[in-house]
Amino acid sequence: MLLFCEYVISDMHRVAFSEWRTAHAARWRDAELLENTSQPGVFVEIRRPSSAEEAARMEKERREGRSWEEMEQWVKGGREGVRIWLFRPVELNG
Repeated sequence: MLLFCEYVISDMHRVAFSEWRTAHAARWRDAELLENTSQPGVFVEIRRPSSAEEAARMEKERREGRSWEEMEQWVKGGREGVRIWLFRPVELNG
């Protein structure tokens, strides 16, 4: 499974977001954080839950928990500006 979160941080908030992110690095310990090379400021977080239950917990925390509430001030569109998708493996032989 893969939990994929995407959001935009505008240039005017980039430094504040970067400083906060660095100060709270543990919040991304189980995630890969990437920035779009052709669209600076577009970030994605990739998390790999081991089960559907863990995925549900991760998604709930990301939408409602501590990691989101502090960040929403810098995200374009605020809380509504985060997009979260959960992907599951697909059998290639079926």
